[in-house]
Amino acid sequence: MKRKVCFLLVLVVLLSCFSVNAWATESIFNQNNVVNEGQKVENVFLYGEDGIISGVVTDEVVVINGNLTLTKTARVKDTVFLVGGKLIQEPGAEVGKGIFHINFANENLNSLLLGVSAFGLIELAKLFLALLIFLVSLASLFVLKNRVRKAKAMLQAKMLKVGMLGLFATIGLGLVFIALTITIWGIPVVVLLGLVLLIFLSVGLGALSSIVGGLLLKSFAWGQKPFYQVLIGSLFIVALLNFPVLGILWGVLMLIFAIGALASSFLPEIVNSNV
Repeated sequence: MKRKVCFLLVLVVLLSCFSVNAWATESIFNQNNVVNEGQKVENVFLYGEDGIISGVVTDEVVVINGNLTLTKTARVKDTVFLVGGKLIQEPGAEVGKGIFHINFANENLNSLLLGVSAFGLIELAKLFLALLIFLVSLASLFVLKNRVRKAKAMLQAKMLKVGMLGLFATIGLGLVFIALTITIWGIPVVVLLGLVLLIFLSVGLGALSSIVGGLLLKSFAWGQKPFYQVLIGSLFIVALLNFPVLGILWGVLMLIFAIGALASSFLPEIVNSNV
């Protein structure tokens, strides 16, 4: 039963998708979710409902997102788990192994949960971004091979100009996206443009990965192959994204140069000009 309780507590968030209540085998309730005095049940599990226990429970009591009342005649031989509700324990009520109570009304607990949730979401976003960069960079070798070659050549020849072009292009795209999101009809356009940009951004990411991989593998004969260069280069770029502060700066820098490399592959005359 203890394994069941741990499993249920871990899945609290998933259970929030349902509005029904449930109880374990041999639990006895009337319509008000009450274990009457003189009744004996094995265990109790309630979700989203209040419970009143006046009888005997030989195992755990688990109540999630509901209130629990233990009257003076209640006898719980094991542990009481209460998550997100209030506990009323009358004098004389007995709990064999203690009470585990999480009250979401506690501001400090809410702040802790919010912080943990935000940290988890950020880490998931970083993992997704890293996986996306890795896959997009590799895909560019097979889908946009010639375009990647041109972008790489522009980066190696005039990296400063490509970076400046990428900076202005990034700012321009950001302003366009912001302007479009103000209107309702502009949101689908933003999504469509974002998908198109993501596809073509593989050109810049592939070129950057190839350059970085080439520098890392220059001492190895097999490292001169484009596939290995992009593979190792993209892994190196992704690895640096995991550093707390450096990762953000590195990500912004890679985005700017990737957009610059993409733009220069389509508009080489801008980079090659003497302006």
